[in-house]
Parts: sequence; structure tokens; C-alpha cells
Amino acid sequence: MNKSIKCVIFCGGFGTRFNLGKLKILKPLAKINGEEILKKIINLCVKNGIKNFLLLGGFNFEELNKFSKKIKYVNIKAINTGLNTSTGGRLKKIKSLLGCENFLLTYGDSLANFNLKKMLKNKTKNNMIMNIFDYKIEYGLVKVKKNLVSSFDEKGSVLINAGFYLLDHRIFKFINSYRESFEYDVLPRLSKKKILNFIKVSKWFAVDKKKDLIKLGNLLKIEKDYFL
Repeated sequence: MNKSIKCVIFCGGFGTRFNLGKLKILKPLAKINGEEILKKIINLCVKNGIKNFLLLGGFNFEELNKFSKKIKYVNIKAINTGLNTSTGGRLKKIKSLLGCENFLLTYGDSLANFNLKKMLKNKTKNNMIMNIFDYKIEYGLVKVKKNLVSSFDEKGSVLINAGFYLLDHRIFKFINSYRESFEYDVLPRLSKKKILNFIKVSKWFAVDKKKDLIKLGNLLKIEKDYFL
């Protein structure tokens, strides 16, 4: 059943923090120990039985398209969804390519030990799945109330969005325009309708800045299959 599922990957952002405003590198194509972040994500998906990929591009689309043509062991297609299109809009533009089946949605800059089999098992006809990660706060957690500090914890944790979703065609009912953000407009609507369930992942890493490439590279040198 996993083989029929498509994986949709957001790959069109400018990566402003990563490029320090100079807009040179398409972040998903930045390399970690000689291999693109995007290729590592694809390999994680392949381990979960996924063979079909749609890469939603925009910024530096030519490079993304070249990358897609180099990957021969899966069915992969790069689609230009516009330079300034928001994430919700990028997804909306490929509605006709997804049909009525379940599909996985993720980002081109994050890795996690997600389990598609578990996600499918927990997804009913009435819900959709989001993976979350229990992020440990290193420097202390401050809580405020009415402009006053109400508490301060030496250590704490928060649950954050790990960025791997199992969705179906009903998601398009929650995207109203091409200008909308999937994260800030669409997900809250799913939450309000009480159809967004979650599954925790135990390992997750997002590449936000170039220093994160070094951290992740060192991690994978120690344990090559860390996310598998």
C-alpha cells in the first residue's frame, strides 16, 4: 500500500536565514557530508516504501529540476509552483496530481525518523496526521503573564511541529487561496475542525542556518543511519 503513496516536498523557499539574505543556494540542495539534504529526505522516504515524489519548486528552480533528473531509483518530478507562492498555494497548485489517495507532505530541509506504516495505521477516514517532536530547551523556559514573568524553569521542553504530514484530498477544502501559508493558515483550520491528530517522533533535525549543516554532518558521521 505504501508504494502508491506520493511524497510532496516543499523546495521553493528563498532560504533567507540560510543564505544570510544573499539568495545563492537552494537550501534543500545544500550538501551534508557530500550528499544533498533533499536526497537524504528521499532516502528516508524510500525506506518507508515511497517511490513517487513531487518536488514543489520556485527559487532556483533550474537547479532543483537538474537534481530531479539525476535521481534514477524513484519516480520524481520537479514542478515550478512560482517564485513568491506561499506553501499553501504551492500545494493547491498540484491538486490535480494527487487524486483522492493519501499522500505524505514534508519540507526540503528537515529529517526525522517518521514511520509511514504507523501513520497509516493511525489515520482514519476522519483525521489527518502531523508528526511532532519533544524539543528540549537548553537555556531555560520563561513564562510571562500580563507583562510580568510568572515562572522560570532551568530546563524545559516544548512540543514542536516536525514537518511530516499524512494527508488526503480533503486538505484542499482548507486552502482558500494561493497566498495562504500551510503552517499559519491551513493547519489551524484543521485543528479547529478537530481532524488533526499527531504522532511523536524521537529524532528530528531541521537545517535553518549554515551552522546546522555542520552539526548535522557531525551527527551523521557518528551514526550514519541515525534517522532510519
